[in-house]
Amino acid sequence: MINGKEIAKLIRTRNDVIIEKIKEGSYHVTDTYIMVKLNEAEFGKFFAKFNSYKSTADIPFNFEGTISSAGGNVFAENKLNTKTVTSQIGNAKYEAVITDFYKKNDSGDEVRLFKAGNEIGMFNRDYEFLLQYGVKYKAKDDKNPIFILDNQDQVKGVIMPVLDKGEKPIKEMLKDLTNDNYLKTKSA
Repeated sequence: MINGKEIAKLIRTRNDVIIEKIKEGSYHVTDTYIMVKLNEAEFGKFFAKFNSYKSTADIPFNFEGTISSAGGNVFAENKLNTKTVTSQIGNAKYEAVITDFYKKNDSGDEVRLFKAGNEIGMFNRDYEFLLQYGVKYKAKDDKNPIFILDNQDQVKGVIMPVLDKGEKPIKEMLKDLTNDNYLKTKSA
């Protein structure tokens, strides 16, 4: 079960909050960096916690379709269809292997590394707790979303990757690190 209160704490400071009621008792909540699918009970906890913050606009009690709030403004109707994101699961042909490795990106944020096919990608460490909501992860490559899936291969969440703007690509950095380590163990 997804912790709606934790999701509210995470996205309350974000500039954009988008909520889509996909069907009765099912919601997509996104801040454009992550997206989670909440059932009625999970959304109820998210709703209560999010609306308890003085710094956020209140989510209306009754709404249909998609609503959004930018910069703390009042929630208003939005034409965005969040199902376009989850429908991309068909393109995610690789298992996303979440590694135990972290690094700081150009902005100073800690990111966690993952592997999709032959590509090494990264995502913001603030979002790693979302991984516990799934049992497997899929991605198309290092520049596309990581899909968090349950036992029935249903999307429970999505994490957008952080693009590497560093001078040296991650793959090259890892190769250098492993070569250095190999040489040190050989010479010892």
